[in-house]
Amino acid sequence: MSYMIIRDDAIWAKHIEGDPALVSRILDLPENASILLLIEGTPVRFVKMRDGADGRPTAGLRPADADAKRFWHEMQSRRGEPVEIAETDGRLDGAYLASLSALLSEWESPEDAAAYDRL
Repeated sequence: MSYMIIRDDAIWAKHIEGDPALVSRILDLPENASILLLIEGTPVRFVKMRDGADGRPTAGLRPADADAKRFWHEMQSRRGEPVEIAETDGRLDGAYLASLSALLSEWESPEDAAAYDRL
């Protein structure tokens, strides 16, 4: 897992440590492209900042919407602290689904499996 120290209102690629692939992915994004990040286990959508007036790409991300802005604003109280960061595709992981299986046992019939497996 990679981490970054919160230092600014934006996420800067150079502040991410432990995941060179994520840094490269951020640097390669075109301006205004979105990326879904897991920050301390919370999925948050960010967008790549606009290129500079001289055309140079900006290596920063800003929150994409009101929910992301609210989350990132709350994280500012942790400036100077390291936080976990990773890219995610938004799918639920297996551990989460496994933890729900006891709650959803009524949906585990062979009929349900046949009906819903291809969705």
